[in-house]
Amino acid sequence: MPIVRPFRGIHFNPDKVGGNDFTQVVAPPYDVISPEEQKKLHDRHPKNIVHIDFGMAQPGDAPGSDKYSRAAAFYAQWLTEGTLVRDDMPALYYYEQEYDIEGMGHFIRKGFLGALKLSAFGEGEVFPHEKTLSGPKLDRQSLMRVTEANMSPIFGLYSDPADEVCGALTARMAKDPSFSAVDDIGVRHRVWVVTDAAAIAKTAALMKARGVFIADGHHRYETAFGFREEQRAKYGNDPDAAYEHVLMFLCNMDDKGIVILPTHRGIHSVPGFSEEAFAAKVREYLPMETREGTPRDAIRAVEEASRTGKAITWSAGGNRFHIISFPDVKTFADSKLSNFPPALRTLDVVLLHGYLMDQLLGVTAEAVTAGQHVKYYKDPAKAESDLATGAVQLAFFMTGVTVKEFRDVSLSGHVLPQKSTFFYPKIGTGLLIFANGNERVG
Repeated sequence: MPIVRPFRGIHFNPDKVGGNDFTQVVAPPYDVISPEEQKKLHDRHPKNIVHIDFGMAQPGDAPGSDKYSRAAAFYAQWLTEGTLVRDDMPALYYYEQEYDIEGMGHFIRKGFLGALKLSAFGEGEVFPHEKTLSGPKLDRQSLMRVTEANMSPIFGLYSDPADEVCGALTARMAKDPSFSAVDDIGVRHRVWVVTDAAAIAKTAALMKARGVFIADGHHRYETAFGFREEQRAKYGNDPDAAYEHVLMFLCNMDDKGIVILPTHRGIHSVPGFSEEAFAAKVREYLPMETREGTPRDAIRAVEEASRTGKAITWSAGGNRFHIISFPDVKTFADSKLSNFPPALRTLDVVLLHGYLMDQLLGVTAEAVTAGQHVKYYKDPAKAESDLATGAVQLAFFMTGVTVKEFRDVSLSGHVLPQKSTFFYPKIGTGLLIFANGNERVG
């Protein structure tokens, strides 16, 4: 039974950052920011949230005097001077993202920000779909310990075909957003502060009947859970304590604004690889059609082929690509991928990693986990460039995981391979902060 609570959110003071447009001071989540983007955001505005959430290392840094101590100092200073302010009343925060995707159309993703009661995976309230790595958790843990705050919300999904949950909030909110921002890829973010007690109570009641599926932010969720355990050791188990909760954006997975894009793969450093030999191996087991065209043509081809069945395309460059089809995918997967759970076998990403990469190319799961042989691309143009320069030997292109597949895997108790889901766009960091220290939520 997921418990969602209102809280007194912390956000930028419009009087200090040039009004209700927070464009100059927000950022993407830390884990999608490149070193170049990190520097750009630091230079953009002295109060950009990246100074706290993803500070830059400096020469001479040492424990106690590093990016985490600087983050804590910035956070305390901005609160003291009024750059950041805290709402007087507990609220839920209705949040919209409006965006366009070339070739797909115009979308508005709708949901709300609230304080979700933390629970362990496997208890039937919050469902993961990815494994986590220790490095990112150590980083987020270090930041949370010094700030006692969630700077960046986790992205969670719930099922609500009738759209009752968000409807409870939109019926009682103002016409105009409380604050907004436009990010560097043109996504328009809008947030409404909803303090109406009846709307909040109805929203919380409706959420109790719905499981929450983590779309993005597994590392941050596990970090918050670990922080909760540390705080319990100090202060005890208080169900109303802020440290028992985590900041989460909750979104209806049945909404048309949910988009899961594919993450394409480039393969490099495979000894003795040749396009002809790999093509011959594939043809021994699966139908494959070869066409003239660029990797962008390959993407269009796989999108078309996937409308009637499972398909993956690949290219080794040379203005040529190949379409691999899986006519009877269940029979094939049960035969060739019996070491995978049934809930995973027929997914595109498992057909790729478990069969094409592992069994035919020799790129094992252990090698992938160790960071060998594979490059990941959200932008297919980068894959095309790497093929042209020889940075990769071949690239695989596929369609994204569907919402149904995502839900089914999460409910099965299993997890997807790394980089299987790319929920677009990312949730903005810096729109809202949740103080999760030793205080009462609400």
